[in-house]
Amino acid sequence: MKIQNIYSGYYSTGNFAPISKNFGSAKDMDLKNIAKNKLYLLPERMQKVVTEKIKKGEDNGVVLRDLHMDVYSKILECDSLSAVQNEYPEFGEVLQANAVIKHKSPNIKKIMEVLPLEDLSLFLIKERWANLKTTDEIAKELGLKDRSALNWVLDKIQIPRFEKNYMTLLRSSDEEMNKIIAEKTRLYNVAHRDVMLEHNRRVAQQSKDVQREISLRAWAMLPHVKKALSEMAQTCDKKVLMSEFWVKYPDYAKEYGAAKKIAAEELRNERKK
Repeated sequence: MKIQNIYSGYYSTGNFAPISKNFGSAKDMDLKNIAKNKLYLLPERMQKVVTEKIKKGEDNGVVLRDLHMDVYSKILECDSLSAVQNEYPEFGEVLQANAVIKHKSPNIKKIMEVLPLEDLSLFLIKERWANLKTTDEIAKELGLKDRSALNWVLDKIQIPRFEKNYMTLLRSSDEEMNKIIAEKTRLYNVAHRDVMLEHNRRVAQQSKDVQREISLRAWAMLPHVKKALSEMAQTCDKKVLMSEFWVKYPDYAKEYGAAKKIAAEELRNERKK
């Protein structure tokens, strides 16, 4: 499971084992909240659709997963790759599998036992984008062991990938699916208590490291505030230094808060590169 928003929504970490809190809360499932905090996760077409729905006031009760499947439903009606590309230009770079895959590796031979290569590109777009199958699910359908065996094919054919956490966001936006994810997470945590505790310890440490880095960057932006604090530290008890400093200099407190937001945004952007 992907864990996001370690620090005020500005910074994301990578892959970890499931923990006790699932990704989607009621707030997470709200389309306005998704548009405000997680719009960058959505494919470009979905970003436009979500933004337009909110602008028109048509977002009430809309489930992101249902909206995605509705937007890409026409793919299921297409009988060729070119038909998909005419309807959805974002798939214009996708290649016909039989045109680019010449070496018949063991994995390709397994796929060919399920369907011919000339149908593979269309099949993958339908399963991934219209039916929202995971790469593990698709791999098993094709007779492959797991997604690692499928990734080479996806890259070779140039199937567009989702942004990190988009699939998790889609599943979490569906209340029933979210309940399933939560139950699976609970069962995992019961069976792997030591793993969960170690994971939570690691995440807590990462959160501290992120906050420390944000704080250092913020102070670097505010040398005049840092100087004032240093001068006050010469006469003030360290135990109450920070609280009294912010009371004495409320404008500096506002500057520091703004600087932390800028620093956090910088970290988030660096993480996305």
